[in-house]
Amino acid sequence: MKRVLALAAFGLIAAAGLAHAQATVLSIEIRRTNSNPTRPKAPVNNLQDLMAAFAGCWSPPPLDPARQPVDLTFQVSFKRSGELFGKPRAIQFARPVATEERERYYTAVAEAVGRCSQMPFTDSMGGAVAGRTFRVNFIDRRNSRKAEVPWLTTKR
Repeated sequence: MKRVLALAAFGLIAAAGLAHAQATVLSIEIRRTNSNPTRPKAPVNNLQDLMAAFAGCWSPPPLDPARQPVDLTFQVSFKRSGELFGKPRAIQFARPVATEERERYYTAVAEAVGRCSQMPFTDSMGGAVAGRTFRVNFIDRRNSRKAEVPWLTTKR
């Protein structure tokens, strides 16, 4: 069974699905640079709120004009209180990256997770996510020339 949620905030699109019995996958599409990443302030009560919190914490490194944007995945777990449970793990890149680029992304992930640590979970959300592994995919679409899909409108 796969669940999918959609979120649009700060020019970001996100989706969540259950990929494995114990891992929840959060895929967050980055459409523009987040020049003011912030710690979540609103209570996190569901997966959509969690994706919005991660999106607000993430500030991707500047784009390298000579290379395509890089998508990355990392794993993170939380305690019921919203504190990190261990350290983020398994940073994977969707394409080969140079050493300098890898270091920039490692730093950006560490900063984002640091901003998001002590996630303001509600009691019910804290109980639901305690100890669960989340695979967070940041999909970088800042260089994408894909046309935005307008909302359907009715003819008058």
